[in-house]
Amino acid sequence: MTLPKPSLTFTLPSLHDGLPIDCRLYHPASLAASPRAPPWRKHAAVFAHPYAPLGGCYDDGVVQLVASTLLSQGFLVCTFNFRGAHGSAGRTSWTARPERADYTSVVGFLLHYVHFLDPFRLPPRSTPTDPPHGAPAPEGEEETSQVRIRAPTPTPPEGAGASPVFLSGGYSYGAMITSQLPSLATMAALFDAPELGSHAAEIRLRAQHLAEAQNAVLAAAREAAADRLRPASPRRHVGGLRVGGDEEGRKSHETRRSRSAEFEEAIRHGVHELLARTRKAHGQKPDKSPDGTAAGDPSPREHPQPARLPPVADRTAFRPAYLLVSPLQGIVTNLAAMSFPALPSLSAKPWFGKPPPLRDDEAASEAMAEEEEAESKLVQSPTLAIYGDDDVFVPVRKLRAWKSRLEAVRPSLFRAHEVPSAGHFWAQGNAASTLREAVKAFASSLLDDKGAR
Repeated sequence: MTLPKPSLTFTLPSLHDGLPIDCRLYHPASLAASPRAPPWRKHAAVFAHPYAPLGGCYDDGVVQLVASTLLSQGFLVCTFNFRGAHGSAGRTSWTARPERADYTSVVGFLLHYVHFLDPFRLPPRSTPTDPPHGAPAPEGEEETSQVRIRAPTPTPPEGAGASPVFLSGGYSYGAMITSQLPSLATMAALFDAPELGSHAAEIRLRAQHLAEAQNAVLAAAREAAADRLRPASPRRHVGGLRVGGDEEGRKSHETRRSRSAEFEEAIRHGVHELLARTRKAHGQKPDKSPDGTAAGDPSPREHPQPARLPPVADRTAFRPAYLLVSPLQGIVTNLAAMSFPALPSLSAKPWFGKPPPLRDDEAASEAMAEEEEAESKLVQSPTLAIYGDDDVFVPVRKLRAWKSRLEAVRPSLFRAHEVPSAGHFWAQGNAASTLREAVKAFASSLLDDKGAR
């Protein structure tokens, strides 16, 4: 099972330093053009790759296997490259803190992209008396090119307790970063009312802009598909917007780099227009200067409080879940994160960077609180850790001790599955098929839960 061509390919600024992070987005079958597609339930997943200096990137085979399995189960899936991976900008850090920010940036984007992605909502002009698909128009009425296709079910789905699943996961180093992240609620709060011009604001605006563009594309495609099912309907051309990941129609002499630059420029233009609309709706003056002051303002001191994006009204509430494949534990965690504070001899290597200073008591206390929140989320939300008993990087006894400790918390939603004879790379025997079936079963259990419907 392999991933199809991405529905969108784009970059996001990292919350850490604005470094561009390469992202790929895959739409599930529920967003296909066919009017007979299953309903769009807004389930979403992010899955991260192994250690970049050892070749890890979003093209990794295990990443592809897991992501394609989640996609087949109905999740909208996002994969991305950490800094320094597969030719991406930047370098792997000592502490993994920048990588956690990279991951959080993708989470913030996907939370808002899925919220705004609603291509099949019934428009006001449509009515419950519209003829069914394939039926002729009532006598005395004519079908027109303004027909809109009603969604199979309302979006988001109706019903008490309905909540889509947001699955965060990773493989190897990606699993380690996932386990170190704060709760989904904590990450989402970073994007509630971000300061204009900040990386968080840019991420939110990109998410909304791309979702609105896709709403037009997907709705038009489904209209065209439904129109083909009506023998009596006049044919019409649908001039949908083509965006990243759908570029076959472009001239052959264009390079991938030029197409990517063109798409990024289109995103920037769309974000600028969206920001202008947002400000107009909230009575804010447009920015025309880099420092955030409007043209004609005598001094930024007149605006002591920075302008912020307003909170998103009724933002989709997700139910968090976590998937950790071959998670790193013990001494190898420090090695993978390059987080030893006292190895000055290694600082001469260019990709290590400057070792972090020793933390004072206040910083240590803050770090401990972050670690407690990170681990608590694995117990408080449905979590599956899957690993082999022949992992060359982590002794299985450490993984078993970690598993026992988290499962012993009452009540705990953490579960682990140990696969006999499987190694870290899932290449032995039937290991890959076992991994696929375990991921499929876990995803199915999340979607079968009444709270996720």
